[in-house]
Amino acid sequence: MKKNGVKVISARENISEGSEEIILEAMLEGYAEYYSAELSEKVIRGLTDNALKCKYNGGTVPMGYYIDEQQYYQIDPKTAPVVLEMFTKYSEGATMQELVNLLNDRGMRSIRGGKITLNIMNHLLKNRCYMGEYSYRDVVKEDGIPAIVPKELFERVQERLAKNKKAPARHKAEDDYLLTTKLYCGKCGSFMVGESGTSHTMKVHRYYRCVNTKKRNSATRKRSRKTGLKI
Repeated sequence: MKKNGVKVISARENISEGSEEIILEAMLEGYAEYYSAELSEKVIRGLTDNALKCKYNGGTVPMGYYIDEQQYYQIDPKTAPVVLEMFTKYSEGATMQELVNLLNDRGMRSIRGGKITLNIMNHLLKNRCYMGEYSYRDVVKEDGIPAIVPKELFERVQERLAKNKKAPARHKAEDDYLLTTKLYCGKCGSFMVGESGTSHTMKVHRYYRCVNTKKRNSATRKRSRKTGLKI
C-alpha cells in the first residue's frame, strides 16, 4: 500500500505486488470501512434498545436518582427530598439565588465537587425527568422513570420560570432588589427595576426605576428609594 509516495508494508497483510495488489487493497479498505459502520450501527441499536426500556445510557445522573445494577433509574432517598424541596420553595416564591445559597450553606456540591450555581439550579428546575419523563435522543416516554416531583408542581414551576424570564432585569440583582417584578410604576404601570449609583461622596445609593425611563419619557420618570420604601 502506498501513501504519499511511501510504501507501507503490513506483516499481517502480505499483499503481493502486481495487478492483484489494487483489488486486494480495495477489498481490505472496504472491509475495514464496513466493520466500522457495522460496529457503529450495533452500538446505536444497543443504546436504542436500552432507551425503549428506559434504561440508563450514560451521562450525568440527575440529582435525586441513582442507577441500579440493571441500569434502571431509582430514587435516591437522600437527595430526592432536596429536589422536591427546591421545586416547592420556588413555586412558593423563593428566588433561584436563594435556593442556590440554601444548598451551598448546607454544604451540598455539584457532581464535579464544585459549589451549586445558578446554571445548575436553572437546569434542575427545568429537567423534565423529575416528573418521570425519560428522554434519550428521539425516544421520549412519560412515566418512564420514577417521578420525584408531581406534574402539577412541575408545571407551576415552569410557568413561573417563563414569567420571570420575560420580566426585565429579573436576575440582574435578585439578592439586592427583591421587589423587582413585584413593583410597578405609578405613572405608566410598567415594571420598576433595581439600580444603583455612586454620589460625588462615593456613597452608593440604591433605588427602583421605571423601565420606560430608558425611552426618555418624562411622564414615566419615577424613582423610589430602596431604603424606607413603603408599599
